[in-house]
Amino acid sequence: MKNYIIFGFMLIATSLSAQDVFFETGMNFTSYAYSDNDGNSNDNIEPGTGVYVRAGLGSIGYRSSFSYGISLNQLNATGGNGFDLYDWKVTHLGGFAQWNRNFNGDETFGFCAAFEFSTMVSGKQVLGEGSYKLSEYDEFKGLWVSPRFGLNYQVVSTNSVLLELGYNFQVGLNITGGATEKLSFNTHQLGIKLNIQ
Repeated sequence: MKNYIIFGFMLIATSLSAQDVFFETGMNFTSYAYSDNDGNSNDNIEPGTGVYVRAGLGSIGYRSSFSYGISLNQLNATGGNGFDLYDWKVTHLGGFAQWNRNFNGDETFGFCAAFEFSTMVSGKQVLGEGSYKLSEYDEFKGLWVSPRFGLNYQVVSTNSVLLELGYNFQVGLNITGGATEKLSFNTHQLGIKLNIQ
C-alpha cells in the first residue's frame, strides 16, 4: 500500500511539472437581458463595465492544450428611466475548463473555447440614495453556466513566458435560480494573459 501512495505522489508531481500556469485580466463590457413573468423585457438596462481575473493550470501541447482554473468577473450594468437611475454592481466567482488551439505554425494566433460555472458572491443595486442587495432576488441567485469563445495573439514568446492579447465573448445563463423572471448576460472581454511554463 505504501508503494502505491509513493507512486501516486510521483505521478502527480510528474504531471504538475508538465503544466504551465497562467494569469489573465482585463475589462468586461456587459449587457443584460431581462424579462418578467409575462415575458416583457426591460429596455432601461444599459451595458456596464467591470474587470475580470482568471488564473489556472494548463497542459503544454503542440498547437493545442487544455486548461482549467478559477475566475472572478465583475458583471455590472446601469439603467433607469426619466426619473430614476440605478447601477448594478455584480461579482461572480467560478471555475472553468478551457481548450486552446493555435492556427499557424509559429503559434502566435489562436482560438479558445471555455465552459464556466459561477455564482454571484456580491451584488447590489444602487438606486438614488438607496442600496439594495441583489442576492435577495431569485433571478440573480443560483448557478450560472457560461460558454466563452475567444481569439488571442502572442506578443511575447520565450522559452518560459508567453504574453497574449485577447478578445472573448461570454454568455451567462442562470440554470438553478428558480425565478419566474428571466435574466441572462452577454459580456465582451478585452484582456492580457501571462503564461509561465
